Amino acid sequence: MNAVVSTQASGLALPSDVLSALAEEARAAAATERPAVGRIGLKSGVMTYAGAPVAGNKMDAIILCASFRNVWYAGRYDPNNIVNPSCFALSMSDEGMVPHGNVTKRPADACATCPNNEWGSDPNGGRGKACKQTRRLILLPGHAMDQGPEALATAELAVMDLPVTSVKNYSTYVNTLTASANVPTYAAVAEISVSPDAKTQFKVNFRAMRVVPSMEHLNAIKARMESARTLALEPYAQTSDPDEVEAAAAAAPARAPAGKRKY
Repeated sequence: MNAVVSTQASGLALPSDVLSALAEEARAAAATERPAVGRIGLKSGVMTYAGAPVAGNKMDAIILCASFRNVWYAGRYDPNNIVNPSCFALSMSDEGMVPHGNVTKRPADACATCPNNEWGSDPNGGRGKACKQTRRLILLPGHAMDQGPEALATAELAVMDLPVTSVKNYSTYVNTLTASANVPTYAAVAEISVSPDAKTQFKVNFRAMRVVPSMEHLNAIKARMESARTLALEPYAQTSDPDEVEAAAAAAPARAPAGKRKY
């Protein structure tokens, strides 16, 4: 008699030979239904993929690249009126950043001289900046490293936008990986997890798990870099007019103070 296999997630019990026969078709069906690019959400400290919570609030991933993103929203955050930023800048380096060409009203010609980049400019108060300096990570699933070069060549790319409060954790991971293994982030699998934080609600953490096992694996990963960088630098199609945003906020009925925006 065939063994019966049960999965905790689904509660289904199937003979092992039936499960094996269906597995390949299931993988093929899942591949056709995947979006072209995955989105990893971090809202309220819950890691999600395609809107569904990720088990254990953590995942293994290969970080192909990380762009620098300066993003400014005029006025205070209003969860009932989500708008595009009024200004943004994108770069693979944090040197010499300037507002993107899609920005219609630039508050400054360069990020370095922008008043929204000054400490204490945050409209929510405190010593923070109105312009949030974040990082966008482009990921490959960690299991593709174990499955081999072919899987690395075809695995779905995913985007994760780090909150400001976790940028330091990412920088620490990069430096630690260089010091301990002497490899860049795209040559290693990282465990990326989200944990509660008393001051910032949550933080994103990084831990190196294993490094690339062969040149074939490395070449397959490097072949994805151009697409990854394009995705990392994908701009907003348009920006919101800061004057209109502030006018709308002034005309809106008074509400209780909004909580801080989480990036």
